[in-house]
Formats: sequence, structure tokens, C-alpha cells
Amino acid sequence: MGGKAGILLVIGLSAILGYISLNVNDVATKAVSNMSMYNVMTASHNLALAGANARLARFYQDTSDFATVTKTFSGSNFTGSYKAGVEAVSGNRLRMRCVSTYPMGGGASLHDTVDVYFDRNKKNSFTLFAWMTDFEGNVFWISKDTVWGRVHSNGNLHINGSPVFMQKATTAKGFDPPKVGKGTNQAIFKDNYETGIAPIKFPNDLSELVTASVGGGRKYIGDIYVTLSPGTGANNDGKAYIRSGNTSSGALIDSIDLNDVGFNGVILGTGKVNVEGTLDGKLTLASSSNVYIQDDVLYERNPRFGASDDVLGLVAEDNVIIKDNAANNSECEIHGSIFTRDGSFTAENYNSLPICGELRVLGSIVQKERGAVGTFSGGVLNHGFSKRYRYDDRLSDQAFRPPYYPGYYVTTYAITNWWESYRVMQFE
Repeated sequence: MGGKAGILLVIGLSAILGYISLNVNDVATKAVSNMSMYNVMTASHNLALAGANARLARFYQDTSDFATVTKTFSGSNFTGSYKAGVEAVSGNRLRMRCVSTYPMGGGASLHDTVDVYFDRNKKNSFTLFAWMTDFEGNVFWISKDTVWGRVHSNGNLHINGSPVFMQKATTAKGFDPPKVGKGTNQAIFKDNYETGIAPIKFPNDLSELVTASVGGGRKYIGDIYVTLSPGTGANNDGKAYIRSGNTSSGALIDSIDLNDVGFNGVILGTGKVNVEGTLDGKLTLASSSNVYIQDDVLYERNPRFGASDDVLGLVAEDNVIIKDNAANNSECEIHGSIFTRDGSFTAENYNSLPICGELRVLGSIVQKERGAVGTFSGGVLNHGFSKRYRYDDRLSDQAFRPPYYPGYYVTTYAITNWWESYRVMQFE
């Protein structure tokens, strides 16, 4: 009986070990299969990504190239292919699609897709910059000059001394002198700087503002003098008084309630536009020639010291000029966004003015060619104004800007969305 029991025990143990062996072999086989499938899936996905990046590189070298590119790999270590092309999907929106093909064996293949979407002609407001020029001319940043906010020039930034840039400064070209910290270029950059940035194109005209001035705004022929009044202590009850000519004593030809629902916020003069006063509301004051700052131009509620919804644009086809008069010869303060499409922001007779103290601007300054507001010798001011330019942080919000204020288009294609197909591995 003991012999038979031993035989049965051996037979049972052999069966159990055989079953375990079969399961171990099966698990090992599935592990190899899972690893093989994972490798194929990863290779197919990576091939699509590689193709997408290669096609993007080619597209950014020539954004007119919409051709479909096919690349095949047939080496001993790697086989597969991808097809990547660019097409318009709507308006200014493009899509680059890359599809990979990776063999699985037995005639089957895996395919992965990467879609990249672009948007061209995205319009940004020039108020995003605290300071911007298309051309810096021969005007220098000198010691005691300070600017808060983003700075950009399509040309060179000229430095003589140690001006302070509180936020990042960029140029399409570089600096003069070229090396920061060498020679007369002792500029202080609190948030770094970058050169070789793509130029930002100025608009060809002010047609959008002109259209707005006759479609809900005001348009005046000839020279006008605009006095801004804050009204009462209540918010948004400001007024603008319009007089003919270039003095505050000219004949009153119009008065505007800035909060009037029928007024779109644009005042345009075809001649010289003179301005002074305190703004309560939202306004863009534009000229087909020059805007003259006759005295301080302020917000009723200064956004540096509390909540404010006041916002002003001073826009000129040619120049925005600080008038040489008694009011401005002992400092000048401007709250607003200044834009000169084909001219400069400058001070009248800047090279013969007495030392006028500080020119304080709260807002932004964008000009075609940098204008002078004073002169210096050896890095020391001897005529005109020293500059204190502070960015109005509210303007960093694209939705907050003066009515119909000029904008620029992004000339390169910006990636707006990136989509990749993705498989979830089902392990056996």
C-alpha cells in the first residue's frame, strides 16, 4: 500500500510541476509578446513625433512650403515611414499632419498621427510694450533714465551710461556699444535682455481709427484744442471740450460726454491736435499730423494707487510733441499710451530747453523713430527732460486698451494646438 501511495504521490507531483511549467512558459511567451507590442507601439509613436518635428523645422524655414513630405527608413535596425504635410483648414488657420507607418510583421502595420495647428495674423495691441521703436536713430539711453515694462526696438538700443531697464529688453539687432558692461554701455537689466528678435511691423496707415472717427466717434477738420475734464467726483462722467485752433481760448465747437453710449471713444483731428487736462473715461485722441501735449495729461484715478478704468490713447500719424511752454518747463506728466505711426515722441526745442526736470509717462510709448526729449554731455543732462517711463500694468491684458488703439500682426505662424494619438497598452 505504501508503494502504491508513493507512486501516486510522484504522479501527482509530476502533474502539478507540469502544469506550473506550462503556465510559466505561457507567461514567458506573453511577456515577450507584450514587450514586442510595446516596442512596436512606442516606435510607431516616436516615428510620428520625429516626422512632425522634422516637418515643422522645414516649414519654419519656408512658411510658403505646404508640400507633403514622405520619409522611409529601411535599415537593418529600423524600418518604417512617415508622411507629413501642411494644409489650410480655415481662414488663417493651418494644420500640419504627420502619420507614421511602422510594420508589425505578418503584413500588418501600426499608424500614429500628430496634428499641429497654427494661427497666422494674430493681432496684438502695441500697448503690450512699455517702450518700442522701429528705429532708435541716434538717441541714447543715459544714466538716471529708468523704464518699467517690456522694451523692444527693431534697431539698435544706444547706451551711454547706466540706464535701468526694469523688465526684459529685446532688440532685432543689438546694442551700441555692442557689449553690455563694456565702455559706455553700463546699462542695468533687471530682467535680462535678448538680441536678434524678429522685427515687429508697424501699420501702413491709421485707417481703422479714421473709420471709427466717422462711425460713432468725432472727426474735426483742421487744428483743434482738447481740454479733458474729470467732471464730478463720480466715476465715468468725464468730458472733452473741443475748441478750434491751437490755444485754450479758441472758439468752443463741441463738448463730449465720454460715457455717452453713442460715442465709441475716438476723437480725430485732421490737423494739429492739442491736449491737456484730466481724463475720466476711455478715449483715443488721434491726429492726421501731430499731437501736442500742452500741459499735464492725467487720469482722474491713478492706477498705481488704486482701482481705475481710465485709459487714454494719444495717436499721431507723425509726432507726439511736448510743447515748449511755461507749463512744461518744470516737469511734465502724461498718463496714456503714445503711438506715432510715422514719427516720434519728442519735446519741442529739446536741444535748447532749460533743464526741465522729469518727464513722467505712465502707460506705453511706441514710435516709428525714437525722438529726443533732451540732450546730454558725458552722460549728464544739460537740456530738456530726464525720463521716468513706467508701464501701466493693466495694458498687459489685451482686452484693456484705448478704443481702436493700433495693433500689429504676428508675421510668423504661431502654434496654437498640438495633438497626438495615444494607445493604451492592453497587456495579456
